[in-house]
Amino acid sequence: MLGFTLAILPLLVAFVNANIYFEKLTKQSLFNMSQAVETTRTSRILIEELAVMERSARQYFVLHDPLLLANYVNSHGRFSNAVNTMQSLPISKPLKLQLSTFSAQEITLFTLINDNENASFDKSMVDAFTQLTNQAYKITEQNNRIIDEESALFKTKVTQTQRLLFWQTLTLIPLAVLIAGLITWMIASPIRRMDAAIHQLGKGDYELAIEINGPGDLRLLGERLNWLRIALKNLHQQKQLFLQQASHELKTPLTAIREASELLNDGVAGKLNQTQSSVVNILRENSLRLQKMIENLLKYAEIQFNSSENEFNLLEPKITQQSLKTLVSEVINTYALTISHKKINVQTSIEDLVLTIDIQKLQTILDNLISNAIKFTPANGRIIILARHRKSLVTIEIKDTGPGIKENHVIGAFEPFYRGEQPKSSLVAGSGLGLFIAKEAAMALKGEIKIIPSQLGAHFIVQIPFTPSVN
Repeated sequence: MLGFTLAILPLLVAFVNANIYFEKLTKQSLFNMSQAVETTRTSRILIEELAVMERSARQYFVLHDPLLLANYVNSHGRFSNAVNTMQSLPISKPLKLQLSTFSAQEITLFTLINDNENASFDKSMVDAFTQLTNQAYKITEQNNRIIDEESALFKTKVTQTQRLLFWQTLTLIPLAVLIAGLITWMIASPIRRMDAAIHQLGKGDYELAIEINGPGDLRLLGERLNWLRIALKNLHQQKQLFLQQASHELKTPLTAIREASELLNDGVAGKLNQTQSSVVNILRENSLRLQKMIENLLKYAEIQFNSSENEFNLLEPKITQQSLKTLVSEVINTYALTISHKKINVQTSIEDLVLTIDIQKLQTILDNLISNAIKFTPANGRIIILARHRKSLVTIEIKDTGPGIKENHVIGAFEPFYRGEQPKSSLVAGSGLGLFIAKEAAMALKGEIKIIPSQLGAHFIVQIPFTPSVN
């Protein structure tokens, strides 16, 4: 409220100031108008009463009728009142001396006529009335000139007031806009910081304390966000601890299952018939899948830990040289049993490249993408793996003939624990970490993974920097 009051205050000042000026101009206008009307009226009375007095005096000296003398006396009274009224008007102040002389001459003539009842209306009286009439006309003209001058002065004052109000408005409106902008910035700035803090929490960054300055309500909201940050941080740490402990605890019995299935497969416990061998193969295959899921959980926990330290270190980087063909073949052979069981046709077109790179991270990428392709490709389906290099980039494409990735699943496909539609034939659901770990590994190699729209199946493209090997 204080901010809005400050913003509107210059406009209120301009409005009040304009009203004051307009009120002054209105009063001045009414005053000038009343003065002009009164001056014009009294000037007309002076001329009219002089004419009445002259006519009454002439008739009286001819007829000697007392009524005519009374008319003369009454006109004299009205004339004197008009003179006195004109003398009292501020607009006629410059004519005050002239009006006094004019009044004195009229009184002298009145005394002469009133004291000489038997005298005749001689030439001196005629000249006196003529002189008074001329003076009355001059006074009227002077009054008119004074009215015109006052009107011109008032017009000039109105123009000056308009100019003053214009410059005042021109100054106060930008000031109001500036204050409003300042208040908006004071409110918007903590809101922007709040938005950044929410974005920070959304990305899983719980280390930086949240401090919001500004109005009290926003500061209180900032404290609540910081409380939420601490709560999320504790929850995140508990989740990481649980994942690490659970993953490590699961590895012990899984190792025993793997060893037992390998012993059975090798015939240590006796020769297996075809049915028993199929069951043992299913056991081996799913134990491998479970092992991979546990390893993904461990890698995810490690990625999250290293991300909180503002660096990604999936594993200690080991820069080695290896043929890309050999690496792809090794990953495909890992899933040879499943490929054979589902009768999947795997087609490869790999350029003969020797990469100098962290092979372990690249293997992680290929393993996750190829295992997904095998998992989602139906029986008798096809998987195509292409690899080529252009200038400073190696591009690896993996296509399958599975159900593909729907458009509404593309955005979240690389998020941790995100799982799209699982194949109906899958007995064990995925962990939703494979693509996330592959993306993090690609980023660690300064590359990227993209999903390309495809009419049939999923189509992934991996691009990583290519450094030619030095023999």
